[in-house]
Amino acid sequence: AIFAIKLVIQQFAKRNGCAWLLFHYLAFDPKRNGQLETYWYAVTSGMDSTEAAERVFGDLDQLEKELLNYGRQRNMKGQRWNREAISIGSINVSKLTSGHAAMMDVIIRSKRGVDQDQATELLEKARSTAANYSGDAAVYAALAEAEYDAGNDSQAIAAADNAIAADPSSKNAYVQKGYALFRQAEDADDKEAAYAKAMAPFEALNALEADHTQPLIHYYRSFTKRGIAAPDGAKFALERATQLAPFDKGLAMEVAAMKAYDGESEIARYLLGPIAADPHGGKRASAAQSMIDYLKNIPNGQSVSFGRVLSELNADDGGDSERET
Repeated sequence: AIFAIKLVIQQFAKRNGCAWLLFHYLAFDPKRNGQLETYWYAVTSGMDSTEAAERVFGDLDQLEKELLNYGRQRNMKGQRWNREAISIGSINVSKLTSGHAAMMDVIIRSKRGVDQDQATELLEKARSTAANYSGDAAVYAALAEAEYDAGNDSQAIAAADNAIAADPSSKNAYVQKGYALFRQAEDADDKEAAYAKAMAPFEALNALEADHTQPLIHYYRSFTKRGIAAPDGAKFALERATQLAPFDKGLAMEVAAMKAYDGESEIARYLLGPIAADPHGGKRASAAQSMIDYLKNIPNGQSVSFGRVLSELNADDGGDSERET
């Protein structure tokens, strides 16, 4: 749907509601069957979106006429599902503690991502809230995240330890402690010992949830951050993480960079295609397209390093690449 929206923005930008209408038309009109998927594959393979649209959909003026006629219909097709075909699992609801509820605004804003000024402002609220709800693991975990976002690694670790002491299953506490320890490890004299220590909370988290992405991601980074070639197990872990979090474009770029470094330029281009085609991708989309363009002339087997590109993107994200996925 996102690529259909991109086409609409380019071709029918002045017509309100056309994005939804175009997707619906391509999905349900029999004579257009399969075209949306074909267009998607063309764009993700690196073809210009307008060129792909003309090749797949034909005359775009004719497409617009058909679309307008389609929109004038009084009834439209839809998908129906028999209730027997829908299986709803168990739904568990738990009541928040008063401290967790009071900290919810901080949690939401932290998860959304903050810049340095916002992090400083949010930390004041997190600290004042935490002062009124001692002993609450959710409160301490949220405080740890706010401290980390503000650049206070020691305080983040202390708050995370308090959360874990209150509730050893507090997953976000392990995440924030791991983040802070990883950042401290960057300036450590004994990097091997520092990164081994930084991996400890992620290992504990992995024991709680085997498919949590952060232990997988940071296992790989525990090598690359030290300038050491990651073993195959760490590479597989990073690939597994992107399977678990396909929405994480920063992670997908990291896997693409890994593949490019390993000489697998064709796979790297494939991974970068959807990121470059994102109409709302900003700098990340532009960087992905630049990486694709560069890799077009690189044969499989030749190693390419995009480490600097990823570092610059992570810096521009203001830390958002460290969001829990």
